[in-house]
Amino acid sequence: MKKLFISIFLFMSFRLCPAQYWSDYVLEKGFNSRDYFLMPHRIVSIQIKSIDVGLLGIRPDTLSEIGYQPAMLAAIPGTKLYVDLKGSEEEIILKSSFIYPVYSYDNAYFLPPYMPRFAERKLQPMLSVIYASDVSTSILPGVKYGLSYELIHHRGTYYEYVPNWYYGAYDAFGAEMAASRDFPELPVEVKKDGSDEKRETSHFFDFFTAVQLTKFMSLGVKVGRTQTDISGEYARFNKYDENDYQYRYQSHYLTSKNNSATLKQTEISGGVIVHPSEQRTFGLFGGNITGSHEQNLSEADTSFYSWGQENPDDYYSSSRYSHFNEGHWLHDGETNFLGLHGKLPMQKGVSLKFRLEYVNSQRDLENGDAAADSSYNQYHFQDYETKNWYESIFHSRLVDRRIGDGDEKTVQKSGAFGFVVPVRAKSNLTVGVHYQNMREELLVYEDVQVERLRDQETETPWEKIEKVEKAEDKTLKMDKTTNYTRIALPVAMDLFVGKGLTLRLGAVKQFTDYTSSEVIDIWYREEKTIITTPGGIASEQKPQHIDRYRATPVMMSDSSTDFRLGASYQPSSIVRFDLMTGTDWTDLKYWQFGFVLNL
Repeated sequence: MKKLFISIFLFMSFRLCPAQYWSDYVLEKGFNSRDYFLMPHRIVSIQIKSIDVGLLGIRPDTLSEIGYQPAMLAAIPGTKLYVDLKGSEEEIILKSSFIYPVYSYDNAYFLPPYMPRFAERKLQPMLSVIYASDVSTSILPGVKYGLSYELIHHRGTYYEYVPNWYYGAYDAFGAEMAASRDFPELPVEVKKDGSDEKRETSHFFDFFTAVQLTKFMSLGVKVGRTQTDISGEYARFNKYDENDYQYRYQSHYLTSKNNSATLKQTEISGGVIVHPSEQRTFGLFGGNITGSHEQNLSEADTSFYSWGQENPDDYYSSSRYSHFNEGHWLHDGETNFLGLHGKLPMQKGVSLKFRLEYVNSQRDLENGDAAADSSYNQYHFQDYETKNWYESIFHSRLVDRRIGDGDEKTVQKSGAFGFVVPVRAKSNLTVGVHYQNMREELLVYEDVQVERLRDQETETPWEKIEKVEKAEDKTLKMDKTTNYTRIALPVAMDLFVGKGLTLRLGAVKQFTDYTSSEVIDIWYREEKTIITTPGGIASEQKPQHIDRYRATPVMMSDSSTDFRLGASYQPSSIVRFDLMTGTDWTDLKYWQFGFVLNL
């Protein structure tokens, strides 16, 4: 009876499994973006980043300021080398826009295709390097150059979670399996195999040059290049064969998924700084970024299941399933940005500093996808009341082809101002306010052609012979707008305690507000259904119409307070060591370490 109930469950489940795409799915939602794409690249020292990036341009830190204002390089004396090793500051983002079929851990009752939950990581640079020096103090005095490099690298599982028994060390119930090392020399038949890996590597290169034109003016130029390569493979093969008394169960399946992505962008920017007096500074900076982000995805699922053997007087069942999918995404565009910064003297040595910036990004979007699903189910069973034997044969097919294009616009406005208050010798208090607003508008059109077939070939007391064919020719339009606002109140205290030791204390209070609205319109140009039964053929052609799917608006706000602790130790004028805590003070893997060499 147990096998009977399981067979019925499998049989019904195949019919209830959803199609590859639900009606209002837009392919663009499957694109895995990177937040640094077409955005200015800037290395921020751990003394600022560990507290709040809103302190950039407010808290004194010339090495960080050359990222947005290359003319600041002219103010760096001699030769400097900055290196930091950041901690494991990464955020795991679970994707929810996927369909997950039901499955059981027992191989005998496995329902394809296995679909673990996909996880995307927002990675942080693990290494940052800045080098600044003179071109030639004798031939070209006042001309400086600089190089910077950041590295992102991660290797891990393609999916966040894989059951223990997949690795072969545990059985389906989580019990550890005993291992025997006395393997004989016999032919090997592969029963289970697979792979689960994802790799991501990003390189950020920047070149700076600056010149002190006069005592009151300096110019600077920056050229940057970003290269990201992402690849991932997931494969799972299983060959299972069980003889249970007179019943035999077979389970063969292969699941594979591959993706690759390449991101390339070039940044060219420049700036000018004017010094009306020693304590007054005004600067202007701006630049352009061009780049492309391409992503490819392929999927394949094939499976065969059978239970029992064909016998007109006994139970048996079999099923076959296949799924193939190829997808492609391309984002291409440019960004222009412009900013203003300055420093003004106040009373008692206090300085007022500010930084304003406007960023405008335009992206052209292209995508395409082709998917094909097919299934075949056969089930032989007996009616307990009439004692009659019946055989149900059912198969289905889905073909989905789509191609789309659109554009995405991002406007970001940010501003920060604050006071730098001298407390005592080599000790400062920095108090700032940072405001950031980012608005994104996405408009995508997607042409879709869908063909569906559902065919019940045999008749049972509960099923009639029927073949249903459906064809759709439609266009999807997605209009999505998101708005993000952040207000932060960062405070940083640099307290010199003597003998080269400085304590770094930081706190930040932040308020965030996020809203999102999404509307998807589907224009059905053609929607036709043909139903074939032993009694004849019936067809239905719906008139053109538009269906609207309006997502529930998202409105979220939050406030938080965070504290940071760190220290700097400068045993001589040549070297300084920096150490800052991360989000968890008790976990050393979140701590950040860096050093500066004055050569």
